[in-house]
Amino acid sequence: MLGAIRISGRWVDRQALERLSRRSQGPTPPSRSQVIAEFCRSVNWCDAQGQPALASAGAALRKLERRGLVQLPPPVSAFQSKTPRRLADDGQPLPALPALPSRPEPIAGLRLRLIQDEKDPAHRIWNRLITREHPLGDRPLVGAQRRYLLECEAGVLGALGLGPPAFHLECRDQWIGWSVSARRQNLGRVIGLSRFLIRPGLRVPNLASQCYSLVLGQVAGDWQSRYGLKPVLVETYVDRVRHQGRSLAAANWRRLGESKGRGRDDRQRQSAQGPKDVWVYELDPKARAQLQRTQLERVAPRSVFAPALATDWAQEEMAGVDLGDERLNARAARMLGQRGARPTQSFFRSFDNGAEAKGAYQLIENGRAEISLTSLLAPHQLQTARRMAAEKVVLLAQDTTGLSYNTLAETTGLGSIGESGTRGLFLHSLQAFRLDGIPLGTLWAEVWARPPQNERAHRNAQSCDEKESGRWIRALQAASEQARRMPQTVVLVCGDRESDIYELYDQKAGAPENVHLLVRGQHDRCLSGGTRLLESLAALPLGGRVEVRVPRRNQQPARTATLELRWQEVELRPPAVALKKSWPTLKVYAVWAKEVGAPEGVDGIDWLLLTTWPVSTLKMARRVVRWYGLRWGIECWHHVLKVVCRVETRQMKSAQALERALALDMIIASRVLLLTRLGKEHPNLPAELFYSAEELEVLAAKKSRDGALPREHPTDAAPGQYSGGDAGGVLGASRRRPPRSEDSGGGFTSLRCDGLVQKAIRQPGA
Repeated sequence: MLGAIRISGRWVDRQALERLSRRSQGPTPPSRSQVIAEFCRSVNWCDAQGQPALASAGAALRKLERRGLVQLPPPVSAFQSKTPRRLADDGQPLPALPALPSRPEPIAGLRLRLIQDEKDPAHRIWNRLITREHPLGDRPLVGAQRRYLLECEAGVLGALGLGPPAFHLECRDQWIGWSVSARRQNLGRVIGLSRFLIRPGLRVPNLASQCYSLVLGQVAGDWQSRYGLKPVLVETYVDRVRHQGRSLAAANWRRLGESKGRGRDDRQRQSAQGPKDVWVYELDPKARAQLQRTQLERVAPRSVFAPALATDWAQEEMAGVDLGDERLNARAARMLGQRGARPTQSFFRSFDNGAEAKGAYQLIENGRAEISLTSLLAPHQLQTARRMAAEKVVLLAQDTTGLSYNTLAETTGLGSIGESGTRGLFLHSLQAFRLDGIPLGTLWAEVWARPPQNERAHRNAQSCDEKESGRWIRALQAASEQARRMPQTVVLVCGDRESDIYELYDQKAGAPENVHLLVRGQHDRCLSGGTRLLESLAALPLGGRVEVRVPRRNQQPARTATLELRWQEVELRPPAVALKKSWPTLKVYAVWAKEVGAPEGVDGIDWLLLTTWPVSTLKMARRVVRWYGLRWGIECWHHVLKVVCRVETRQMKSAQALERALALDMIIASRVLLLTRLGKEHPNLPAELFYSAEELEVLAAKKSRDGALPREHPTDAAPGQYSGGDAGGVLGASRRRPPRSEDSGGGFTSLRCDGLVQKAIRQPGA
């Protein structure tokens, strides 16, 4: 934002800071506290209750002062103690330890006593207990806080303290599904259980669980009355050296993973503390959905069949790209257009002349942090979202593919992509498709290199953010963020058997209502009734049949397969592993589609599909099976990316440069797949929708010179014969027809890069 500075999650006008600096340097400067109060009034720096937030405003001004953006009056005292702030212990004796029965029976008068302020007599008792009996000793609580004494008729049993949460916590942020903007807006609705003390010497069964129940039932109201904001989630940490967290599990807390061992004030990113287990408790059943809410602008729908807004499709797909420099923005758009005109050529030969090629290499090797896969794809992702918003239902297929660069021995940043030692990168993406199979573009993608294998904890003890399988969850969260901007569109996120992880289904609890999952299962999971998933489905009566067309593949001829369908709503139990034992059960719908009468020597179709979309009828079960068949579109997209765009032939010095070049090829692959699918599914569309007037003139000239194509076999002509050379747009320079890529489930059947060009010639007026 021009003329403003972002600090502590808020925008501050530079003019307000200049006024404060002039006052502070005047002949009669005010005190620092007066400047802070004036700052709060001028920029409306208030808390949730509308009161001036003096403490946070003072911290923000000190940060701005260190950055040289504002000048404040000097402190009243020039001497600043280097001793850190500690809890004050008045030295008085501790309350007597109450005598309690050792048997599991109710404790008379068990209650929490809220400490109102520092003048409350209980405040000094709380300090004594924590300082002398808690492992953290006299370390103070920081920021907003609520303190309690645990009392009964016999005396004081312990003390509890709650404060602000961690700013960044990977396993928590991924479990919630937080984007940067969502975390910034909703962090105040998470609180942390910072101190929990049951006095040494008390051995009462279930006392800890009772204490958790008391504080979790009371803290939301107390916090809201003090700070005007009702929390929905509580987090806490357990040092596994001292405790196992059994009382937390008994009180229905959920363990998410491990912290990184960095303290709250660790600015040097050094692990000053050991890692701790992270546990959370949802004060509201829909806590994750509330924490994901952000103020987002709705996407303006634009159908894939709408006429082009720009004379060059590349200009439209790159509109709004921000690489930190207008010249770089313009060059990126030119690079996409020139690469799109020659997708099968090498990177150097894609460009019109040597100067353009040199500028392209300078861009992908530029040291600017703003140039990345994310920033280069951002405008295309926006256009993809607009095309999605024009549909009622969209399928988002997600999958991973390996990109082999094994010959680039000197290229830095690559990793292993196979057991044979092949070097390269992994690409995971979300591809959007209409229900007729027409691709809409890439909605999200990430590229990574696998680090060298090292000794780590067992996989079942790791949270999903520590494993590569976290990509499935990040893709779902990216889909959810976009779905909030198009509430009129149902978004169906689809994955193959590798995406069958319990964390993915659990994420649906925090996703918007218009997001659903469709996953091909690979695990015979346990159900809440004690049975197994496949056993339960096999016991069901036949629900119906569906016929699907299976195209020819390898040496197998095309055939029509008959699938028997069975479906049921099931309740999945969490895996019996250390991390997920405390997680709740989840309800999904299971559809089992099994082929009958498959030809000899052919592996019949056997799909176990798990979805959050309600399936109660044969019609809906058939629809789910056909939807999953559309997932093959992402395999076709991978085929175009590698065979047509030839991304694995790039020769560059770093993985970063390969990623930047890959971003352009991903957009081109989406364009190629779009045109080929349109030529197959909608051959009567007017060619003017996707070809410029100049391109159509070239095609018309070719038609008049060479004659019309035979209608019986329009794609049997030599590839490129009627392409019109480079003027044919994204497909014009495709001299070779790529191999056929066929569907195993009745979806995409072929891939011809010259099909739509030839069909465009036959359009009236072309």
